[in-house]
Amino acid sequence: MAKREVWNSKTAFVLAAIGSAIGLGNIWRFPYVTFENGGGAFLVAYFVCLFIAGIPLLMLEFSIGHMTKQAAPGAFAKLRPKMQWFGWFAVGVGFVIVTYYAIIMSWSVNYTWEAATLGWQDNMGQYANVEYALETTELEDMAVLTPVPERFWGTEFTDPVDESLYSIQSTGTFLVAWEGNLYAISSLGNADTFMSSPGDFFFNDFLGLTSEPWDMGTFRWPLLIGFIITWVWIVASVWKGTKTVSKVVFYTVFIPWGLLILFIIRGVTLPGAEAGISYYLTPVWSKLLNADIWLAAISQVFFSLSVGFAIMIAYGSFLPKKTNIAGFAIVIGIADALTAFCGGLAVFSALGYQATKMGVHITEVAQSGPGLAFVAYPHIISNLPGARIFGVLFFLMLLTLAVDSAFSLLEAATASVKDKWKLSHKKANLIVGGLCFLLGLPMLTGSGLYILDIADHFMNSFGLTIVVLVETIMIGWVIGAEKQRDYISDNSSFRIGQWWSICIRWLIPIGIIWMLFTEISARETPYGSFGLRSQEFLFGWLIMILLPIVSDLLANAKGKGKFPENIE
Repeated sequence: MAKREVWNSKTAFVLAAIGSAIGLGNIWRFPYVTFENGGGAFLVAYFVCLFIAGIPLLMLEFSIGHMTKQAAPGAFAKLRPKMQWFGWFAVGVGFVIVTYYAIIMSWSVNYTWEAATLGWQDNMGQYANVEYALETTELEDMAVLTPVPERFWGTEFTDPVDESLYSIQSTGTFLVAWEGNLYAISSLGNADTFMSSPGDFFFNDFLGLTSEPWDMGTFRWPLLIGFIITWVWIVASVWKGTKTVSKVVFYTVFIPWGLLILFIIRGVTLPGAEAGISYYLTPVWSKLLNADIWLAAISQVFFSLSVGFAIMIAYGSFLPKKTNIAGFAIVIGIADALTAFCGGLAVFSALGYQATKMGVHITEVAQSGPGLAFVAYPHIISNLPGARIFGVLFFLMLLTLAVDSAFSLLEAATASVKDKWKLSHKKANLIVGGLCFLLGLPMLTGSGLYILDIADHFMNSFGLTIVVLVETIMIGWVIGAEKQRDYISDNSSFRIGQWWSICIRWLIPIGIIWMLFTEISARETPYGSFGLRSQEFLFGWLIMILLPIVSDLLANAKGKGKFPENIE
């Protein structure tokens, strides 16, 4: 049997694992989840969940890979022969995620060009604060007045975008001056659309988003260019396995860290930044008594650390015999959490500046997902000195953050295929990467965002949590938590205590069952604003049904050589 490849150095492994953990979620998901769940109070819950769930799970997955010297399917087959299918299920969750993750990367590739040209700024309106609204006598075209001057309060109006009847409020209503007329708009999103601003550009001009999920719209050819560039970069990063990854991560980890520091410095020096920072860091302590904040915290920890995606098992399998599993897990977990914290600091200082400039509360400009990275931040960038430079640097930061997570997801699948069928690393890369590329093409149409959103929700709410639940039950109760804890301690620079076994046997499974129960209860109503059960089933439930079936087929498929016998 050929000798299994190992990491070039401990530093390369740590950086690769950190790079996998750090991704788009640190910039576009973590800040909003923090904001939505009480600012500083959420940070407390997040760090508690990091130490009782995130880091113990990292130790668990590293130890499984190191002990078996196999990617997830082979690792679980070695632990229990009948569980090979579950290893493929974990790989399948990561496979689906990288399929749409690359779509977001393709947006970032294209937006690097849009930032260089400020392409989203065509006919962009200028926002004015309340002082401007009260002092000006002649309204300039494309000016937005907010908060609304008192003389307009209570006036009924029909929003020109959604054509619904509203009453003008002191906040939450936007007045837009255009071609000699004053229009009242009911929301910031509608004001964006009315003025052809970054929001309108992203959803309409850039994505060509259709009005309903089943309308595919047109194929977005410019996005295909970014998609091709993305997949060439992802596959090239793991072309020779750990040898290539070891070289790539030195750039794709340190470059975004450097850029993030730059954005923090720029953000905190912006006028009004303190409003955003205060909202980000000020605890609402009463929220710690709310179960939802802990649910959000543990979900964010799992999502951010890449546990449950089969990645860390594959990476652990490439560790040399003499290693430091517990120490690596702690360093990687803390590095990811601090990056997320710094990402929140950079984002919220900039959002505070934008809110102050517009004269609105920060809740009007804080958005999650694409609304933050591709709408709110371009708004901010457009108003900065040297906007083009900061715009290009921001989307380069997103790309370098994302690529490590993307190629680690690919590597988890590639290593599994390579172990099962004894293929060369290059051939396995091309097969898995090519299949991901083909499956991602429908998301380059006008309904692509709808597909992406549903698949992302179901993979994180069900796929990821099921993998973690089975892992903890299998190791904590079937194999034996104490036995695994001894293995981790024997392969670390220090011994871990009984707390680890308690987390794996009790705390994490209880948290996961709670998460699943909450999500299933929420699905009593259709997912998404359109409420279409048919699309929810096709891109959500059907994927969850097919994953174990395909996993079982792969487990029973003939390979070129058997997996090692199970460990007793």
